[in-house]
Amino acid sequence: MHKLIYILLLLATITVTSQNYTLEKVNEVTIEADTFIGVDTFNALYHIKDDVLYKGDINDGYQFTALQLGAITSVDILNPLKISVFYEATNTTVILDNTLSEITRINFSAIDDFRNISHVATNGDRRLWVFNTDLQQLEIFDWNTDQITTQFPPMPVNATTLATNFNFAWVVNEIGLFHYNNYGSFLSKTALQDITLISQSKGAVILLSQGKLHYKPKESNDFIALDTPDFTIKQLSLNGEILYLYTGQKLAAFRLKLPKKP
Repeated sequence: MHKLIYILLLLATITVTSQNYTLEKVNEVTIEADTFIGVDTFNALYHIKDDVLYKGDINDGYQFTALQLGAITSVDILNPLKISVFYEATNTTVILDNTLSEITRINFSAIDDFRNISHVATNGDRRLWVFNTDLQQLEIFDWNTDQITTQFPPMPVNATTLATNFNFAWVVNEIGLFHYNNYGSFLSKTALQDITLISQSKGAVILLSQGKLHYKPKESNDFIALDTPDFTIKQLSLNGEILYLYTGQKLAAFRLKLPKKP
């Protein structure tokens, strides 16, 4: 299995210059996971099984568990040296290093400016994107000072999911997809409905809307409908131009590529 995963993770990427994309299946492996998280910039694969977070690559394997905090809600691997693991049931985020050893934990119920949080993602070296359900707004939280550094315009409804990098956030709710920058500014809204899954890589975004895949290149403001594989997509993760789709049993890797010219 390790050999298959190694082959899967070392696939080369391509530079895309057109908006006419197709998906080329390049590999598939079987993994036993409750949740597939993704593949980081060092080609390590992360998944959750029985509320234990696992990190594996060709050389090493690590795991982390904190069962007293409840079920793992989400894991952000944008910065593999400071991984954020969020537990919504206890309003707590744990920051892990690259061996899944705990660096610190943030209990949002214990800080002076109490807030209930539904989503957490990495923003910077010691900052997090957080969605405050009390105020229905996105915020940037500095976990070194326990202070909110940036507040975003309130939203009409709470977030259902989000995708982020160090500079931008894409917040999904029942109305659509809202795009913000790191300074608190609203950039755009996309009226795609019933978005259930979303992932970003280097500013490009892919999402599942009404059971269909849609892709937005970094340099574009428009989402492009892709031919969606004929299987149930439980999780997805974008890493460069490689798209990982997990069915609950099989992890398939697809390359986003240009169609051949006639």
